[in-house]
Amino acid sequence: MNLDHVNVYVRDLENMSQFYQDILKLTPGYRPSFSGTPGAWLYDGSGRPVMHLSTTSTDSSRKHQHLDHIAFRTDNTEEVIKQLDSRKIEYEVYEVPEVDLIQIFFRDPEGGRLEVSATKASQ
Repeated sequence: MNLDHVNVYVRDLENMSQFYQDILKLTPGYRPSFSGTPGAWLYDGSGRPVMHLSTTSTDSSRKHQHLDHIAFRTDNTEEVIKQLDSRKIEYEVYEVPEVDLIQIFFRDPEGGRLEVSATKASQ
């Protein structure tokens, strides 16, 4: 069993798509023609559409996300921190020595919580 993708409802599709492209280096790609509201699929480096963005209006009945965070793995936390710093996005860095892990937590432009982590050995 593997995680296939995450679907996130967003108000500003263009801004959120660009944010995930800039910070997480996801790339936009093919999205089937669904009926309903516009959206975007963002692909990881292996060519998988791991993040689906779906539009919603501010008056939507979806008032709260019941999701704590979405986690991504990288081999370059320095680049992520550089991108966050350049946008003046606050973040927290945690080290988990038991599993040789570095975690960076921050929020996307619409308040969603994200984690980017890496093993210390890959730094």
